[in-house]
Amino acid sequence: MLDVWTTWMDQGMLWIEQSGWVGWIWFIVLYTLSCVLFLPGSVLSFGAGAVYGFWAGTFLVSLGSVAGALANFVSTRYLLRGWMARKFANSRKFQALDHAASMDGWKLVILTRISPILPHSLVSCAFGLSRISLLRFLLASWIGFLPISAAYAYGGAVIGRAAKGGLHQGPWAWIAYTLELVITVLVTIWITRIAHNALRNYAPEVAEAIAEEEAPASPDQIKA
Repeated sequence: MLDVWTTWMDQGMLWIEQSGWVGWIWFIVLYTLSCVLFLPGSVLSFGAGAVYGFWAGTFLVSLGSVAGALANFVSTRYLLRGWMARKFANSRKFQALDHAASMDGWKLVILTRISPILPHSLVSCAFGLSRISLLRFLLASWIGFLPISAAYAYGGAVIGRAAKGGLHQGPWAWIAYTLELVITVLVTIWITRIAHNALRNYAPEVAEAIAEEEAPASPDQIKA
C-alpha cells in the first residue's frame, strides 16, 4: 500500500504543479488525507519545495501538517473518542503521552512535533483525548512543525533546482547541490536530537515508553 501511496503522491504533485492556486488547495487536502490515514507525507513535503520553492513550500507543508493535525484532533475528541480510547488502551506510548499531556500540554505538543520519535498522527489523536484547548494545540503544532517543514521544503527546493537545470550543469553546480542537501540533513538531525533530549527531560515517561515498545523482545518474553 505504501508503494501505491508514494506513486499516487508523485502523480498528484505533477498535477498540483500545473494547477495554479487550485493546486495549493489540493496539496492541503492530500496532506490532510495522509495524516488521517497515518501515511507518510514526505513525498508531498519534498514535492512542495521542488514545485513552489523554499518559502512557499515551507508555508504549504506547515499549513498541511496543521490541517492534518486538526482533522485527527477533532475526529478523536468529538467523533471517535470511545473507539480511539479502546484502540490505544494497551499502548504504553499512548498512555504515557496522555499522562504527560495533562501537564503543560502545549510544550509537549511543540517537542513531539519537532522530534520524529512519535508519529504525528498518533500525537494528534492523543491530544484529542487530553484536556488541552484546540487553540493551544493548533498554535503549538504550527510552531513545532515549522523547523521540519522548512527542512523538507529546502531539500525539495534544492532537488527541484537541480532537476530544472538538467544534467548539462557544471561540476561546481552539482557539488553545491550536494553540499546543500548534506547540510540540510545535518541541521535536521541536530534539531531533532535537541528536541528529543528536551522531550526526555520534560516528559521522561514518554521517552521510556517509546524505548520499551521499540526494544527487541527478550528470549523469555518470546517464549511467554
